Amino acid sequence: MATATTVGATAVTVAPPEPSPFMVQAVVEEQDACLVLDAEPVLREPAETYPRLVRQANEQRPRKPGEVIVRRGSPMRLLAVVHDLENDPTCREEWINDALLNVLRQLGRHRINAAALPLLGTVHGRFNGMRFVRLLRDALHSHASPYPKKLWLIAPEGDCEWIGKYLEKSEG
Repeated sequence: MATATTVGATAVTVAPPEPSPFMVQAVVEEQDACLVLDAEPVLREPAETYPRLVRQANEQRPRKPGEVIVRRGSPMRLLAVVHDLENDPTCREEWINDALLNVLRQLGRHRINAAALPLLGTVHGRFNGMRFVRLLRDALHSHASPYPKKLWLIAPEGDCEWIGKYLEKSEG
């Protein structure tokens, strides 16, 4: 069941992955430093030859945790680097916080009115959902941009109600 509240200047709708509560201009995806994680793997024929793909993979430099990579398209994709698979644990709170702040900066920079955001660190990791919601609340309160106007916080069906209540309670 979807819930809605306002946090800072942003209307936040907490809803499960399906159906979408509104159209979005940007989708945030949880990613790792080498960009190998994918929520829904899609098999495609490579546009490059196999030797060239191997060379590119060997030359690729890992991304910095906390970084956000913008991929243009419709909707725009924001890859939030919150995992480093060479570390244990693979995900750290400071990386999630940095990525969250960078996501909000990019949404403001690109004047994105409506965006979708999963509970970062919980899609491919075991980061505490409540802790993420607190980080999000704090980030939205400190975020100076009027963008995004609407945020779809993608959460498991069973978590939508408590997250919505928490955000609503913390607004007062």
